[in-house]
Amino acid sequence: MRLLEIQYGGLEHVGCTERDIRNFEKKLRDEQKGIDAETLIEFFASEKDKNYSFFFDYETYSDKRFSMCFWADPVSRRENSVFSDIVVFDTTYNTNKYEAMPKGAPNVIITDQDPDMAKAIAQVFHKTVHRYCLWNILNKFPDKLNPMTFLDYYRSIKNVIQNSTTPDEFEKSWEDVIKCANLEKNDWLSLMYELRQKWVPIYFNHIFCAGMSSSQRSEISHAFLKRYVSNKNSLMDFIACFNRALRHQRHNELVADHTDMNEHPKIKTNWPMEAQMVKVYTKKKYVEFQSEMCESHGYYVQQVSVGVELMVYNVMNFQTCSSSKSRTLTHNKQLDYILLK
Repeated sequence: MRLLEIQYGGLEHVGCTERDIRNFEKKLRDEQKGIDAETLIEFFASEKDKNYSFFFDYETYSDKRFSMCFWADPVSRRENSVFSDIVVFDTTYNTNKYEAMPKGAPNVIITDQDPDMAKAIAQVFHKTVHRYCLWNILNKFPDKLNPMTFLDYYRSIKNVIQNSTTPDEFEKSWEDVIKCANLEKNDWLSLMYELRQKWVPIYFNHIFCAGMSSSQRSEISHAFLKRYVSNKNSLMDFIACFNRALRHQRHNELVADHTDMNEHPKIKTNWPMEAQMVKVYTKKKYVEFQSEMCESHGYYVQQVSVGVELMVYNVMNFQTCSSSKSRTLTHNKQLDYILLK
């Protein structure tokens, strides 16, 4: 209504009221009832005709009523082929194919603890690592512990989960803190311990997860989309609003790309690696890399052994070398990953 007011030079010149517009919108929604799903499928088919890379699929119930759909435009599919290391789901989703993923199955999938999802992923993505959302699990602790126990011990339990440096350390520390809190008979905690290799960070140190351990990033995406879509939208209205949101998001990415290409951070050292990475990383990621690289100067590295498959090093912080034990870094040359214990 504000746009019409500006366009026509005042509310008195618009020719209708805000209620008239709402009634007109309701009339359009009513006209779409019964054919909304057909209109959506026709729209997807037309997009497919325009560009063969557009992907869509849908399912119906036994009585032919529309059940669910999935679509991916060419840009999304192209981006997936480049950034396909990790996929996050935070809703129940029947994973029965991955034709929309040009590069095939992702390396890692993060979901909640939905059993149907776990079963589907195991059946379809045979080589994909499936891990549970750490954020969702931590948020369940207030409901699974009585208030006093939560208040007294949650911080210690969380510290064990997030800061253990080896699986052995986690298992020993978990046993100690659970015993101290008298939680040995808590069925949920016992179950979560049995599933520890699905959600505790230390069990994924050898797998690239792009710094992600939860589906919280999807919650951020939902907050972004809520600015554009409404539960009152018809299917076609939703698609129109969703595409508008996607265009805005991609425009913001172009602005960020422009910044990265024209505003390079200052180099702090003479290391060739730093000069190389400032040209490769985004500005935000480079600042993280630069901080870690400068911090690495505070560590002493001693080679322990060199083999055909493994190279082993001891690593120690100069500032704490007298009060803490060294960490063991193992580089598997054949599998090309590093394990820190």
